Amino acid sequence: MSISCLDDDGLRIDALARILEDLGRKNIVPKYIYTIPTVQNPTGSILPRERREQLLALTRKHGVPVFEDECYADLTWAGSGPPSLYAMDPQQVIHIGSFSKTLAPSLRLGYVVAVPEVMNQIVACKREADSGTGALDQMVVAEYFSRNFGEHVEGLTQTLHGKLDAMVEAVEREFGTAVEKMWKPKGGIFLWLKLPDRVDVTKLVGPAAKAGIAFNPGPEWSCNPTTSKSHLRLCFALPSKDVIRDGVAAFARVCFEETGIPERSANIRRAGS
Repeated sequence: MSISCLDDDGLRIDALARILEDLGRKNIVPKYIYTIPTVQNPTGSILPRERREQLLALTRKHGVPVFEDECYADLTWAGSGPPSLYAMDPQQVIHIGSFSKTLAPSLRLGYVVAVPEVMNQIVACKREADSGTGALDQMVVAEYFSRNFGEHVEGLTQTLHGKLDAMVEAVEREFGTAVEKMWKPKGGIFLWLKLPDRVDVTKLVGPAAKAGIAFNPGPEWSCNPTTSKSHLRLCFALPSKDVIRDGVAAFARVCFEETGIPERSANIRRAGS
C-alpha cells in the first residue's frame, strides 16, 4: 500500500474506501485486507478506536475479511491500547501474532485466532504447506509465557523504549534539520525517517554496508517506491545504546560523503569527522 494511504494515526480509511470503490467498479473484490493496526510497520503508529470501527464497517460493506497482524502489539510504551480488531468483530477478522518479537527473533513461532469455520480451513492449508510446527518450540514458549509473560514484556518494552530515546537523540544530534520528519513510534523496534527529497537512500545502502551499517531503504516498504526514496527505517532492537549512537554517527558521515547531507555545521562537527 502506498505511503499516501497512511498518516500519523495509521491507515487512512478514506483512502482505503476509494481503493475499494475503484475496485468495485471493475467488479473486483479483494480476497482480504492485511493491516498492522498496532505499531504499524514502518511508521510505528497505532490506529485509534474510531478508525478501527470505520475499517470494520467498511470491510463489512464490501464483503472483505481482515487479516490483523499484531506481532508488535505487546511492545507498546503506553501499555494496553485500543481493542484488537478481532475483539471488536470476530466474524470479520483473522488475528495473527508472533513470539519472534517478544521472546526470540530466531524462534519464528506465531499464532492465529479465528472463528472455528475459518480456523478449520487455515489448519488444513498449514498441514499441506509445512507438515506442522515443531511441538517442542510450542511447549517451551507455552511453559515460559504462562508464568512470565507480563514481567518479561514489561522489562522488554522499557529496554526498547530506552534504546529508541538513544536513537532519536543521536539522529537529532548527527542529522539536525536534515531529517525532515521523524515518526517516533508508539512501540515496536523501528524508527522511520525522511531525508530531503534529493536524497536517494537506495544509493546509500552499499557505502553504508562497507562502513558496517545496515538500514532499510524506504522503497522496500512501499508499493509506490518513488514516493519513499528519501525515507529509511532504522532498527533499535538488538544493538546497545552505545552501538546505536556510534552507528548513527557513522551513518551520518556516510550520508554526508555521498550526498552532502547533513551539512557539517559547527554545532555537529566532531573531531576527526
